[in-house]
Amino acid sequence: MPLSISNLSSTRAARAALFLFFAAAGARAAPLPSVASINLCADQLVLSVAAPEQVLTVSWLSADPEESLLAAQAARYPLNYGSAEELLRFHPDVVIAGAYTNAFTRALLARLGYRVIELEPEDSVADIERNVRVVAAAIGREERGNALVAELRTREQQIAAARPARAPAAVVVRPGGFTVGEHSLADELMKLAGVRNVAAEQGLDRWGSLSMEALLASRPELIVLTGYRASQPSLANAVLGHPALRLVRTAQRTTTVPAPYWDCGLLESLDAAALLQQAAAP
Repeated sequence: MPLSISNLSSTRAARAALFLFFAAAGARAAPLPSVASINLCADQLVLSVAAPEQVLTVSWLSADPEESLLAAQAARYPLNYGSAEELLRFHPDVVIAGAYTNAFTRALLARLGYRVIELEPEDSVADIERNVRVVAAAIGREERGNALVAELRTREQQIAAARPARAPAAVVVRPGGFTVGEHSLADELMKLAGVRNVAAEQGLDRWGSLSMEALLASRPELIVLTGYRASQPSLANAVLGHPALRLVRTAQRTTTVPAPYWDCGLLESLDAAALLQQAAAP
């Protein structure tokens, strides 16, 4: 049949549609970049955002349940100790590190041509959102990143809506007598929960210690422990057995928010705020 202008247009349209179909199919079939992580907090973000087949290795700390919320998931992968030599055998497309991960390792990997993504610490819920998006963009998982951010915002709104009318005074007591002050993720989560951070009110910035005298004078209504390696005898945990602290714990409400909820910024970190709300409820 001779070609007419209409037939020619139809043929071109069909070819164009076929080209777009195969182009889209090729794009879908393109493999996602492989990823290695060498930092505890980066590990957990990678495990949350990446497809399982993308992950080549994560750091050894992420498989320790005293350090990581995703220890069981991390244990499925080869573990590394953060050295450049270890990563060479994996040859990842992307390396996710923390801004304070060994500077020599980061520089050497970059010099060898690896794409190294450095994550700033998470000191707020907004920082968690930022790092989720950074990881998602770096490893081709933007859709997953958007879903996690949406879930994070919904969870934050739910917790904020449940804040008590009156904010009870609370103090976090960590092994060794350490606590948490302003400009930290823990302080942000306490504010989200609707409890007053005694240490922050006394001017403590980020991480530091609160003397037993200051703790007693503040008369906290809620004592928050972290349970970090509680079953392992240590001088740090011996501080928690101080007679004055035992007396306060007997007189006031006490709760435990496991250390991994405070240490890295994840969607699961908001569970710490929910635990605080439950403990502070009248």
